[in-house]
Amino acid sequence: MKYVLGGLIILFASYSDIFLYRIGIIPVPPAEFLLPLFMGVFLLKYSIKDFIDLFRSHSFKLFLSILIFSITYAAFSQASSEIITQKIVLNTFTLLLYTFVVHYFRAEDKKTVIIVVSLCLAVLAGSMLYDFFIGLPKYNLRLSQNVRKGGFAENPNGAASGIKFLALGLLVLINKNKKLRYFTIAVMVITVFLTLSRSGMVSIVLILIFGTMNNWSSKIKLDPKTVFLSFFKIIALFSIIYISLLSFSEVIRENFPQFSRGAAGQRMDMLLGKSELKIDEGGTSGGRGVLLVEFFIDFLDHPMGRGTGYSSDKNFNNLNSHNYFLYLGINFGLLSLLIYLYYIGYSVKLSLKYDQFYYLIFVVLMIFEGFVSHNIWHTRTLIICLALFDSQIYRKFTDNQNELPIAQ
Repeated sequence: MKYVLGGLIILFASYSDIFLYRIGIIPVPPAEFLLPLFMGVFLLKYSIKDFIDLFRSHSFKLFLSILIFSITYAAFSQASSEIITQKIVLNTFTLLLYTFVVHYFRAEDKKTVIIVVSLCLAVLAGSMLYDFFIGLPKYNLRLSQNVRKGGFAENPNGAASGIKFLALGLLVLINKNKKLRYFTIAVMVITVFLTLSRSGMVSIVLILIFGTMNNWSSKIKLDPKTVFLSFFKIIALFSIIYISLLSFSEVIRENFPQFSRGAAGQRMDMLLGKSELKIDEGGTSGGRGVLLVEFFIDFLDHPMGRGTGYSSDKNFNNLNSHNYFLYLGINFGLLSLLIYLYYIGYSVKLSLKYDQFYYLIFVVLMIFEGFVSHNIWHTRTLIICLALFDSQIYRKFTDNQNELPIAQ
């Protein structure tokens, strides 16, 4: 059964199940078949006594509180009943999927976990490369006209997000193998670059900086001498990457026309310094800067929250917040936002207490992701990666102690 569960995790993390459903190979939507199947097989394999301790973990408490907020705030929300129901169901899936996957990762042997996470990354990154160089079957007009490629994730930003988090998770597991470590880093950098996702590339820069500063160790080894020496390594690393990009820019444009037209061409020009950096793409029609101001003002006017699904209902907002912090504040009020900020702080505390450097990087990226996306905890890849990182703390702790690190 562990291989069935592992195979389903690979499908979920790589968006393969959605792709297979889109092209008609899987006749039933994943939420109606594969996700319930995963949960059913999980409950057949593991007794609830095996993972009931996770109900006291900090991530479980966060997702449970968000579910409670979504149910409570549904009572006075002005959003449509369909959107409200969708949000409650999604929050329920998030809670259950996290709980089951974190236990799977901590219960199974390390070799199995490495294979599962490696295949998650390989399938998602491979689909992105295949889509870029050959082209996946297109099942709607939007995708067929999309210059930037996203593989099974469809959206290039989603592909970049999934690849970077899966690569970071794999780096935790193979940290002692230098060849595999640098190969994983290379795959991450190349595939995320091909998406031309700005948030993805910023995240890659952060990973490279943090990793180099800590000499890619899984333990926290930051000290003034190490940071000082790594500063020159960072300069050399990015100089090589940028010079390579400049040297091959024309070759890239000639062989891959998608880098010379539309939004992809504009972003390529920005990387090469041939055009000005535009922070608020989209202007007054709904760029992230405009959305930030609009939703922040709305939050200040309604600090107790507008109700479940308000920010997602197009009767009230043309676009969602594109910001998870504002998403919580707008829909569920100040209390939910404070709980999430406490969760972030507690996650940092755990990473420092249990000497988990990659977990610390993950939390930093999670904070950054929260500023560019409103649905981070409805994204299965991110939920699975969180479960992987949490399993490293819980597995290590339960090997030596009788209790989990519990949020007080």
